[in-house]
Amino acid sequence: MKENPKISVIVPVYKVEKYLDRCVESIVNQTFGDFELILVDDGSPDNCPAMCDAWAQKDDRIRVIHKKNGGLSSARNAGMAKMTGKYVCFIDSDDWVETNTFEVLLELLKKYPQVQIAACNAQIERGTQGNVQQEEEEIWLYDQNKMLDFFFRIHGEASNTAVWNKIYTRATGMVETNQKLYHYFMNDTGITRSKFSRKDLDYLVVWNRIVERTQKEHPEYSEYAIASRKRANFKLLSKTMIRGSNKNDKELCAVHAQLKKKVRKDFFDLMKIKMPLSRKILLLIEVL
Repeated sequence: MKENPKISVIVPVYKVEKYLDRCVESIVNQTFGDFELILVDDGSPDNCPAMCDAWAQKDDRIRVIHKKNGGLSSARNAGMAKMTGKYVCFIDSDDWVETNTFEVLLELLKKYPQVQIAACNAQIERGTQGNVQQEEEEIWLYDQNKMLDFFFRIHGEASNTAVWNKIYTRATGMVETNQKLYHYFMNDTGITRSKFSRKDLDYLVVWNRIVERTQKEHPEYSEYAIASRKRANFKLLSKTMIRGSNKNDKELCAVHAQLKKKVRKDFFDLMKIKMPLSRKILLLIEVL
């Protein structure tokens, strides 16, 4: 494996044997080849561990980490601890990317050296891989304040809590293209779309850290960070209602009760937040 590649690609792997090859193939076939691919087997109980090892045998840019199951955040952190690239890219193992993704994003970073993050648009997929209809390219530049505005959805932006947003407070700028380079597969059995479990507790920890860091580094955004944490509590409570949870897990039951108490307390603040009517109806149901 080449040392110090330009990009470290981290792919957490858990129960995705039907989709893993599609994901890895989209990465190894990139037009830009100076990368390392770190497949993090998060204790997957299916054939994924063997599939990961097989891919590492085929391509010397690939290496595998086998670890005990700890959830999405744990898997990504394990990959970051071993990465050697200048840039990091996270891809979910049931998703895939266009073959020119790395090339396009790196060109943007080269063209706009004042930024540290390059972002693209995504196409939602519910079936097999299809062709992307690209629009005429548009480019947007964000300074740190605009990034924070976007992250905390101050102007009613759509949900944007993808993993790369967690570094907003450490970056001074971002460039974004409207090109659809990422294919987001709506897999109801995937690692981020399963029923409420202990892995979701990471989400609460992350938002507590975001609030703490924002209060310390960007106090002018504190109220928005706190509002976003309230929305995050509502999101997790909604997940327990929509996807269910393990009723025999005492810790999860206790967390559910705490979330319901917090959401009830924050009900009027949440109702003021711009969100679809269906979400506000769900909020009403949850606090009853």
